[in-house]
Amino acid sequence: MVTSVYWMSCKKNELQELKADFSASTQEVKAGAEVVFTDVSEGQPASWNWVFEGGIPETSNLSTPTVRYDKPGTYAVTLVLKNGSQESVGTKEGFITVGYNDVNPDFEASIISALEGETIKFTDKTTGLPQTWNWEFRSKDGATVLTATQQNPEVKFMVPGIYTAKLVASNPKSSKEIVKTDYLTIIDKFSVIAEFESEATATYGGGQIQFTDKSIGNATSWAWTFEGATQTSSNAQNPKVTYPTAGRFKVKLVASNPVKSSTIEKESYVLVVPSSGLSAFFPFNGNVKDVGPSGTIGTVTGTIAFTAADRKSVTSNVAEFNGASYIVVNDHAAYNFGKGDYSVATWIKTNRTNRMLIWMESGGLGSKDNQTWLRLGANTTTQLIGFATEDAVSGSFLGMSEAEKGKMYDNVWHHVVCVRQGLVTRVYVDGVKAKEVTSTNGIKEVSNTGNFKIGAQEGATSFSNYFNGQLDDMIIYKKALSQAEITALFNL
Repeated sequence: MVTSVYWMSCKKNELQELKADFSASTQEVKAGAEVVFTDVSEGQPASWNWVFEGGIPETSNLSTPTVRYDKPGTYAVTLVLKNGSQESVGTKEGFITVGYNDVNPDFEASIISALEGETIKFTDKTTGLPQTWNWEFRSKDGATVLTATQQNPEVKFMVPGIYTAKLVASNPKSSKEIVKTDYLTIIDKFSVIAEFESEATATYGGGQIQFTDKSIGNATSWAWTFEGATQTSSNAQNPKVTYPTAGRFKVKLVASNPVKSSTIEKESYVLVVPSSGLSAFFPFNGNVKDVGPSGTIGTVTGTIAFTAADRKSVTSNVAEFNGASYIVVNDHAAYNFGKGDYSVATWIKTNRTNRMLIWMESGGLGSKDNQTWLRLGANTTTQLIGFATEDAVSGSFLGMSEAEKGKMYDNVWHHVVCVRQGLVTRVYVDGVKAKEVTSTNGIKEVSNTGNFKIGAQEGATSFSNYFNGQLDDMIIYKKALSQAEITALFNL
């Protein structure tokens, strides 16, 4: 509403008289909204000087400015026109009325888990220009209720428990509340809940694993027990441990303070594979890291999930390929088998019968290229499993039927080990030798400068034969594993 309007004109010469006037796209807005002002003055102004009380910007020399109003209130607008010696000033008091928006309450806490006696700072995140704040913090049993009226209160919690936080934010137009149920955990200052994690849960004989204490509460001392480790116990908070021999080993942590203690044990937490001749080891425990001695790096194309359970029913411990994804490891000595002996072991689970590559060293140019690979499902009779060794001249191929344990599409975990020992290639399924063949074309030079692939076959211009299913614990040795060694891997 306009409460008053007044005009002033000054002139030195008899020119067409200026008379400042203007209009607005709206005179009533909510905070944060914009208003477009339009000059509707009489005469021919050469310059415009606007003053917007409460506006952003506060001034303008445009003929049609746009102004934002962030704070509720009633504001005047002034326009000063000039043309040569002429000047006209128009002011409209109370021309723009800015109202409140509806409040939309929100907040966050500096921490949501604290020891009794600690102070938590709460930060108001409400929109809509709240003017008052009413906070309530109520324990789950209802016995403790704390309140505050500051915008950003700091609250000290002296009683342990689970607390629900509520904020009622208000302005002259609206009031609204937000409730965050069981939002805060206030811990007995002597309470402790033991927990830990590690940089890896798999390694090889002689490898090290860094453990990190993740205990909740007031832990002041730590007693670790490492089954199978060189150092079977430690009082360090975050110890690094060496595992000398293969196996699956338990880890135990007792976290304590002078009043209380807590114990956590994780059975078969660490997997250690044999190190003799080991070249690479992909446990697929949530990632595609090679935790073997070479520490090579795999690059994923597409999407590989790590949520499914492994053969021991541990979740997030397998790589799940979707039929359009694969891993490439750049050419590295760890995979350059040449004419030497080698073994590649992996666990496979799938229900698909189509042609799929599990792993592939070098290759990429089709037949008569240096390469070796393990393939499933080339046909449904004699090549349910195929293990190839090839060079630029010829190759040696081992194909397996269902009677020869070649069936892999039953959606059950199977351990498949490919071994080359001189002229002989062998495939072991679930710890048992299923088939072997002897090359009649000599020992193949199976590596060149090509990369190592997991989950797809590389061609001259593209990839194909993508794997659809799950893989776990792919282990590569630069030696021919014996029956006893393969049995040991199968039983790990």
